[in-house]
Amino acid sequence: MKTIISIALATLFLFTMTALGYTGTAPVLCAFIYLFSPIVIIAMVYLVLTEKGYDYPELAEGEEWGYRDREKSKLGIFW
Repeated sequence: MKTIISIALATLFLFTMTALGYTGTAPVLCAFIYLFSPIVIIAMVYLVLTEKGYDYPELAEGEEWGYRDREKSKLGIFW
């Protein structure tokens, strides 16, 4: 749930920055938001990558790679 909220807030933040930039109504506020946009994106990526909400299966012995969110039987053409 934290990931969905962080993605929604980052999207709203960047949409607001874009809207302010196109309208030109608050250039100082737009510049202030622009300075903090990398922090917002990095925080969102960190929260998404560290999400522990799903229980993914581990790779079996001898498997070099695998998709953690799909079973091999459901990959279709690849297997």
